[in-house]
Amino acid sequence: MKYDAKLITKLSLIFFGLLFLVCIWLGRRERNIGEQEGEKITLEDARILMDALDIQTSVEFGTMQDSVESTGNEESAVLTYGQYMSVYEQLDGEQIGLPDFAGSYRKDYGMLKEDWYEAYRIMLAYFDTGQSVWETDIFLLKLDEETKKAYTDNGAIQEPYTYCSSEFIANVLHSMKVYVKDNQLLTIVETIPEEYELENVWVAESASGKLACFYRQLSFEVMTERSAEREQIADLTFCGGILTDIHEKDEKIHGKLLWMSDGELEIEGSGVYPVSEDMEIYRLYGSLETLRRTDLKIGYADTDYVIEKGEVCACLVSEKEAADRIRVLLKNTAKGSDYHAAVELYVDGEKIRIEEKDLEVGERRTYRCEALTDKVIVNMEGIDKEDNAYRGTIECYRSAGGMVIINELPLEEYLYAVVPSEMPASYPMESLKAQAVCARTYAYLYILHAGLPAVGAHVDDTTSYQVYHNCSEHIAATTAVKETDGMLLVYQGEPAQNYYYSTSCGVGTDAGIWKSGNSADLSYMRAVRMNLQTHQGGFAGGYTEDAKEEGTGSAVDSLQEEEIFRAFITSKNEADLESGEPWYRWNYTVKELDEEQLLKRIKERYKASPASVLTEAQGGYFVSQEIEKLGKIKDIRIGQRGAGGVAGELLIEADAGTYKILGEYNIRSVLCDKVSEVVRQDGSSVVPASLLPSGFFVIETSKKKESVVGYTLIGGGYGHGVGMSQNGAKSLGEEGADYQYILKFFFPGCEVSTFGEDD
Repeated sequence: MKYDAKLITKLSLIFFGLLFLVCIWLGRRERNIGEQEGEKITLEDARILMDALDIQTSVEFGTMQDSVESTGNEESAVLTYGQYMSVYEQLDGEQIGLPDFAGSYRKDYGMLKEDWYEAYRIMLAYFDTGQSVWETDIFLLKLDEETKKAYTDNGAIQEPYTYCSSEFIANVLHSMKVYVKDNQLLTIVETIPEEYELENVWVAESASGKLACFYRQLSFEVMTERSAEREQIADLTFCGGILTDIHEKDEKIHGKLLWMSDGELEIEGSGVYPVSEDMEIYRLYGSLETLRRTDLKIGYADTDYVIEKGEVCACLVSEKEAADRIRVLLKNTAKGSDYHAAVELYVDGEKIRIEEKDLEVGERRTYRCEALTDKVIVNMEGIDKEDNAYRGTIECYRSAGGMVIINELPLEEYLYAVVPSEMPASYPMESLKAQAVCARTYAYLYILHAGLPAVGAHVDDTTSYQVYHNCSEHIAATTAVKETDGMLLVYQGEPAQNYYYSTSCGVGTDAGIWKSGNSADLSYMRAVRMNLQTHQGGFAGGYTEDAKEEGTGSAVDSLQEEEIFRAFITSKNEADLESGEPWYRWNYTVKELDEEQLLKRIKERYKASPASVLTEAQGGYFVSQEIEKLGKIKDIRIGQRGAGGVAGELLIEADAGTYKILGEYNIRSVLCDKVSEVVRQDGSSVVPASLLPSGFFVIETSKKKESVVGYTLIGGGYGHGVGMSQNGAKSLGEEGADYQYILKFFFPGCEVSTFGEDD
């Protein structure tokens, strides 16, 4: 085919002419695009957000030079549309659905914040599949520009955020929508124009056009021309960073806190009040501090209660009262209940019988002898106690659940009845003193943070806390209490949590056996080797760090290995502190295994603690679920040991599956058939009611046709094994150790000293 050269030339000229006209039209069109009105996204914020996505492909925004030259400030430089399109192209924007905003911008124009965030949400959906970046609302209460810390309306109750964008600096006391990653505030999406109210703020000072405030562990200032009373609770309302309203709350009552539940509390002389969901608690003496509800001291009158619309909205702990009185719930142990149908009292020789029906709900009757040294005789139905003469005051209170009986008395006098109930008064004096310090510290912590606030008690009189009035007071135990008056076990300046138990097998364990999730530092409750060879130099020089290190070294750690622990527990070391105690070694034989009863005990533990009873699923991992049947048992063995060799994981292989029991308490419960005898090393025996003596044992199974028909446990010790072994303390006392040495031996790193709440 032949082409006319002239025709081709003519068509080419027409094409290029049209193309030239189109370019001119497009250029004029772009020149006609006006600058968009509205807030622009800064280059700083765009970079922060892109970095947060952690995209593998390096994204270049182009040079900032033009933007910086126009503003003179890198932080104020805005992202241009041209820079956005550079991002668009590198991310293959058309493929992932990013808007190109064609016809809305010239390349050198700054991009609107709302358009950027529209695009960024699409980037998040595509690239942030783990949802590590999220959008949320906050109220920005305070910034520390030096440390880059940002505090929201949670104050310093939680860890502060770090902030990235410099825009946060100009937006303190604003409500805003922000992007967050981990513990970082990334950028401000938008400020929220609605009013925001901080409820129950402590206004410490009002002067010179500003309020000095305290809220949730955080001090902050608010500039305002509004007047307010100093040292007052108030609601503060903000809008756009400005304080728009102050609502002061000046109705207060004062009195002894009798009890407190989640929704109510009772103040002596004033009655029962509902508790506001937003109630704040402030300690005003010493250093200003926000407290928890559990910090309110039951039985003490150290607090003013701020009332608003009939509710307690704030508590002002305004006085420092010595934590020297304790309130003990006297349980109905005959029925395993907190409540009593009737009680018979003898007060100064007068007999008083009180029945539940005699009291109205909410009514309280209090009895005490005129002479401080006289005691109230308390006869509780169905309960036969060796010592029923109580010091202090007896309260009979009719709660919604029934009548409770509470004994309030000085802490030191409470210990007179605790120490001989927890440790035989015949033990060496220094051992009794160690017990007194442990018992005092234990009780002190519960006075500060009541264990039974809903019934108005710090503790009860059973093994759930400390045994009280289980036997009569004894002069030796009372002397031990008096000679350690006010002494507490202290760790790093705070009262130490402490536990004790009867007898060790030659080694203890640590608090990890309970898997409680307690965030407190309990490193002083560790596995200790209890062997007299550690103390060949005697005790005249007092406790040494060498003794601590020898007691907690590799020899203890190696007991977590099955064969090493088996060799340890199946032998006797005469140098162990308690080698002569009956419970030092024991045997427990279940001759005929009852699979149905074993299943019943497993179900009981599942009901009490589902996370502690696991079933093997496909794939070999374990899940918490109901167990309906076992069938024949194929094997029972220890799967894992904790510190000191204590059983931490029990594996049961059965026809129906494989099961894992976690925690020494649950293991002791599951393997105790409540029928078989424990035979102690002195030949004496006892049938345990519900628990094996300890978690320190090895298992030997007997089988018939590959099924377990019985098992024998070879074990040692009595109790959980955490903290102080009482018979170990006895042995140390007999060897001449003083009570401070004994306590430091069992609680390495702790000191013994008097303790005030703020000392």
